[in-house]
Amino acid sequence: MQPLTRITRTSTLSEQAAERLRALITEGSWPVGTRVPPEHDLVEQLGVSRNTVREALRGLVHTGLLEARVGDGTYVIATSELRAAIVRRSAMSTADEVLELRAMLEEHAAALAARRADAADVAELRSLLAEATGARTEMARVAELDRRFHREVARIGGNGLLYDLHEHLGTAVSEVLTGLDADQHVADEHADVHERLVDRIAAHDETGARLAALDIITIVRGAEAHDEGDAR
Repeated sequence: MQPLTRITRTSTLSEQAAERLRALITEGSWPVGTRVPPEHDLVEQLGVSRNTVREALRGLVHTGLLEARVGDGTYVIATSELRAAIVRRSAMSTADEVLELRAMLEEHAAALAARRADAADVAELRSLLAEATGARTEMARVAELDRRFHREVARIGGNGLLYDLHEHLGTAVSEVLTGLDADQHVADEHADVHERLVDRIAAHDETGARLAALDIITIVRGAEAHDEGDAR
């Protein structure tokens, strides 16, 4: 049988330009919210034609990394194609659907963290909880610390794909917390179950960590439902 010959492919200038720009985004040089330099600056820096730059930008807009705003310029709106896809899909979902998915991610992230955490990881989680102690009824502050805490749990778990999914969907609970009225009872309950989660992670108790993570989502959903009932 005649052996197959290797396929070779030389990328176009626009593809090379897009890769250069994508690298700036994914490596953090252009974080979300950054206004992309004007076309003439990119032409000069990349050493390619204006049409090549425009084609590269269009490609990144199509993948969801950039957004072209008429009369204002082009902005970074996501740091990866995966994140962009999650943003688009979650925008079509209800808050309850997002929270249900978040519960599944939190459960598995907590179990992985319990399996893999070392003493330094546990110390970092306890430090974040200590920082939150004095802000239990400052809901915007609680939401920010909550986001950081759960992002750290996902990082400790060591699953890069789960971490990337969590990075976007993790904002769902934080947004709910921000919108809640300050309630000392809910704040205390929320803090206590976080303490239990860290204790289970420190003890390498995967089942206990899963249950604590699910209890956190239950508390938040219950508080949200209570607030909605009061609003009616």
